[in-house]
Amino acid sequence: MTDYTNFLNIVEGSEAVRDRWAALVERTVTEAAQHGVTLEADDVLNLRSARIAALGAPLDEDEYAAELLNLPALSTAARKKAISEGDEEARAAAVADVNRGKDDVHHSNCVSHAARRLSEARELGIATPPPEEDERSRNERLEALKDISDPSERLSLARRWGLIE
Repeated sequence: MTDYTNFLNIVEGSEAVRDRWAALVERTVTEAAQHGVTLEADDVLNLRSARIAALGAPLDEDEYAAELLNLPALSTAARKKAISEGDEEARAAAVADVNRGKDDVHHSNCVSHAARRLSEARELGIATPPPEEDERSRNERLEALKDISDPSERLSLARRWGLIE
């Protein structure tokens, strides 16, 4: 965590800087809300371009937009949106992030770590594989299930096809 004490002292000491900072905070919170994310004023302190603009420099719009989208809450929202829209690269990256370090977990923390990973995967929408495209009708799928003798395989296939939850 970075210490923003000096910057906040400057904001408190100058009315012009305070007004610019308030406008930038309001703009940032509004833009985040358009992405479905609630930001606090303290979150805006992480945007270097906003801090520099509050001190009087012109706002670099490209840098500001990139920094805004890289905030953890907004990057998660953007990742969820990309996954829900079917972006396989975003899905693969999310799966890799969720699984990163899973083999290095101490055995005493194994269950809690697995639960955290599953929760994170559900939040991102990657806990279940994407639905497979199959042109068979519901009745044809039900007929196909009759031919499978292994109950666990039958159940797994029925879930994958969306016949049961």
